[in-house]
Amino acid sequence: MIQLILVLLGAFVVFILSTLTGGGASLLLMPLVAVVVGVKAVAPVMAISIGMSSTSKVFFFWRHIDWKLFVWLFPSTIVGSIIGARMFASLSADFLQILIGLLLLSTVFQWNKKESKTGFKVKAWHFAPMGLVVSFLSGLIGGVGPLMNSAYLNYGISKESLLGTRSANAIILHITKIISYAYFGYVTGEVLKFGILIGLSSMIAVYFGKLILSKISELFFRKIVVASMVLSGILMLWKNKEYIGEIVASIN
Repeated sequence: MIQLILVLLGAFVVFILSTLTGGGASLLLMPLVAVVVGVKAVAPVMAISIGMSSTSKVFFFWRHIDWKLFVWLFPSTIVGSIIGARMFASLSADFLQILIGLLLLSTVFQWNKKESKTGFKVKAWHFAPMGLVVSFLSGLIGGVGPLMNSAYLNYGISKESLLGTRSANAIILHITKIISYAYFGYVTGEVLKFGILIGLSSMIAVYFGKLILSKISELFFRKIVVASMVLSGILMLWKNKEYIGEIVASIN
């Protein structure tokens, strides 16, 4: 019971931060959830809870959603998440997590960018192939953090539009993952219970996150998004430190 309370409190804090940073809650919360439900149940529990939090974000940021981006993301998100969930049980994802961690860590070089766009112009159609890859990885390893946030920032949308559009797509992603996990037998009564409880905590947290978000500037939002991506990368690499050690040892 104490562990559950700690997880719910942790989820409340993490999802407030997630609202301010454009995502990444899954990476911050995964270690806490694993303690309560076990490593194998983390992915379906997070799919349920993040799906619920994304629903509340869509409610609060509905008028800011970029539907053009959503249309490009929609089909690739469904296909990618189904394939990733199908491979969830059969493929070791340690190496993929290390690559994603390094990619997130590399975004530190965007820290001093003062504009929302960088040298590479991201167009709407680019989100289709990117969405396919990211949704596949999300279905495979449970969560990839704010991996696409650089693309959203380079596309040049506002902080509210980023959160609304990303969350609308996340609903499709996590519903598809939940159905896929259920089909393959990973959604149990315990998974549903913890997923819904964490999801309810996250929905309350999104409301408070929105209040804080309205007080910060676009530039400061960009900085905390980049900071969250770097932190997510560090956490992902730290979680796989033993596997990294094995790779280093094999090379030496």
